[in-house]
Amino acid sequence: MVLFKAAGVGKESDKAAQVLKSFIDKGKLPTEVLANSKGLAIFTGFRAGMYLAGAGGSGVVVARLADGSWSPPSAFSVRSGSIGLVYGVDVYDCVCVLNTEAALDAYTKPEVSLGGAVALAAGPIGGNANVKEVKPVWTYTKSRGLYGGLTVDGTVIKERPSANADFYGPNISTAQILRGEVKAQNGANKWPAGSKRLTEVLKLAEGKGADEKVLQEISTGPTPGDLVE
Repeated sequence: MVLFKAAGVGKESDKAAQVLKSFIDKGKLPTEVLANSKGLAIFTGFRAGMYLAGAGGSGVVVARLADGSWSPPSAFSVRSGSIGLVYGVDVYDCVCVLNTEAALDAYTKPEVSLGGAVALAAGPIGGNANVKEVKPVWTYTKSRGLYGGLTVDGTVIKERPSANADFYGPNISTAQILRGEVKAQNGANKWPAGSKRLTEVLKLAEGKGADEKVLQEISTGPTPGDLVE
């Protein structure tokens, strides 16, 4: 059973912008959490229960560059872990705040298992978020409209070189994208046109001046993690 079909980099970035903004609007992703983060991985996935086979999803990862700006997005697919609902389908949105270089580097590999090679912890929430004890990866999840309480241990992240090649051109690695080395012909960083919304949501997440006109273009409808059976 196919619930989601992975899209191109631009559309995946638009989806990620909507998911990230939903966490920010609900106050579930404090500005302090992103202050020293090395990157963000944003994705939607599903885990099948007893009567449905398979699990998956897709998303994008971005990295903070040396000048404090964000890299272009790199697409990845998701193969979810076995922990989930016993019956039915568990559809969820997830934001992973990558706090170390090692956590970010894991996303440049062809495949990595979260909770195995990359240690996870539920991210702090609320206005008085405690960010003193920084973990390699803080996770924020939403399933059936409820935030938190869903583990993503065992989730396998796999890079999508064909999706990246379709936009950035052949022989472009995820590492090059996340280092900001993807250039347009005029020498500027080459962002997907559709990811402008994600750029502005990242500014919003950090408490910086975001373009309100662009933010208004983002759908205010429910994300997949809001779905209720």
